[in-house]
Amino acid sequence: MRDISDDMRERLRAASVIFAERGFDGTTIEALSETTEVPSSTLYYYFTGKEEILTFLLGDWLERTSAGVENAICGEGSAKERLAAVVTAQLDAMAKDPATCQVLLAELGRIDRLPHVAEAVRAAFHAPVAKLLADGIAYDHFRVVDIENATSMLYGAVIITGLHHVISSHGAVPAFDSTAVADSVMDLVLTGLERV
Repeated sequence: MRDISDDMRERLRAASVIFAERGFDGTTIEALSETTEVPSSTLYYYFTGKEEILTFLLGDWLERTSAGVENAICGEGSAKERLAAVVTAQLDAMAKDPATCQVLLAELGRIDRLPHVAEAVRAAFHAPVAKLLADGIAYDHFRVVDIENATSMLYGAVIITGLHHVISSHGAVPAFDSTAVADSVMDLVLTGLERV
């Protein structure tokens, strides 16, 4: 894939809506061209086909999500406060770009064949949360848990809750109040993580 300008990147983000509405198999280059207002020939200049466009869209979303998560991790506060900020950042990314969020979840099976996207998912959520859980355990903020399982459970809680709100929003952007949803998720999660 060739380097993509910021203008082209912005225009391509509209393609997520087509993938979300039609699914990967139902999406055509012509529909992507019409939606993004990028000629088909230009799309083929930059990408080998729609799978590479999908890969770009998911990678772009994950890159933006990772930036928000990184800011949350580097923020001040305890491991518990930074974990809440990470959950809020993840949900905020979902609320602000619900179409790409739906595509990511709809194409989870395809991600196994796109190792760099799978790695980006790990970098955007799993690795930072695992580190925060380890820090929280080390400083006695959290009880001792299996970090891998706890990270997966928290990821599931965040993603499924966010997806529920994305679907319920019927296309609104933002799709939901990410802070309120994050507070709800963290309240439930921390009931099980805090020391008694």
